[in-house]
Amino acid sequence: MHPKSAQHPITVYIKRVKETHHMQLTNNVTIVDFFPEAFIAESDEVKGMKVVVKRFIKCVTFRANGQQSYSTVTALTARNEWDERIAGGAEVTDIHTSKLPANVFYRSAAC
Repeated sequence: MHPKSAQHPITVYIKRVKETHHMQLTNNVTIVDFFPEAFIAESDEVKGMKVVVKRFIKCVTFRANGQQSYSTVTALTARNEWDERIAGGAEVTDIHTSKLPANVFYRSAAC
């Protein structure tokens, strides 16, 4: 082995997620779900009209004790958090295409 080969940097591959996905990200501490909340129709020069998600319901489940925390985040905040969590080693473990059922969200808010 050539002595210079030990000095070469290690290549790290980061999985990138394109577009807006409504995903679940899992690491060894938390499971974070993003459910689409506010669908807005916008005009698009190519497709005519397209539907985009402007807000998400974020549900953080702590794996150690099962406790959950809910919040509403904007699409920009969600995309930034997805990038940060994936760069930190979280894996995409599910995709959510439907809203969070109202009985789940309002039940947790009533506590």
